[in-house]
Amino acid sequence: MINAQKEGTGLAKEVINLCLQRLEYQVKYQELPVKRTHHFMDVGEIDITVYSYKEEREEILHYGKEVLFNSEYGFVVRADSDIKIDKLDDLSPYLMGHLAGLSYTPELKKIIDDKADIGEVVTGYSLKAMFAQLLADIPRFEIMPNSKYTFYWEAKKLGLADKVKVLDYSLKNKAYYITVSKNSNNIKNPNEFLDKIDACLREIKYNGTYEKILARYGIH
Repeated sequence: MINAQKEGTGLAKEVINLCLQRLEYQVKYQELPVKRTHHFMDVGEIDITVYSYKEEREEILHYGKEVLFNSEYGFVVRADSDIKIDKLDDLSPYLMGHLAGLSYTPELKKIIDDKADIGEVVTGYSLKAMFAQLLADIPRFEIMPNSKYTFYWEAKKLGLADKVKVLDYSLKNKAYYITVSKNSNNIKNPNEFLDKIDACLREIKYNGTYEKILARYGIH
């Protein structure tokens, strides 16, 4: 039984499930905050999860080579908000939400760190809780960064798609990969496992299955 982080619910989970089923693996999902996922992957309590590439993560992770999906990063606000972001300096007047454990570009991280020093950042540990704080009668913050795909999926899952909007501004694009903990007890040969997953991903991309999955999530 492979243990996986549930944060990839939606597109990532569907693709992973498809490949694991084809390879006759069984998987059990756990829903964890981002920061706790890092720790659980470090100690091997979680076997696989989805990460963007960072060189320092290779200390605790084996990375697949085939991209699972690409994600554009941006900002979400309330649907009735008139906030408009054309450049990062435009964030200056606003209270920001920050999902603990999420990584940012150096430029945005500096803005968040500077705002945190003057009490203009609200930190949370799940997107569900962050949406609740954004949509409260008296919002705790006005704008929040994350993957646009994650925003769309979480808002749809929670029935909030008409209550929030994702701004057009694009912060960056990041590629995400399936990773295996170097301390996994359930995956004895991580490189062989990832080679099989990579082969599955290439196959479903080649035969059109992957494109159909993306279309169901509004990604083209």
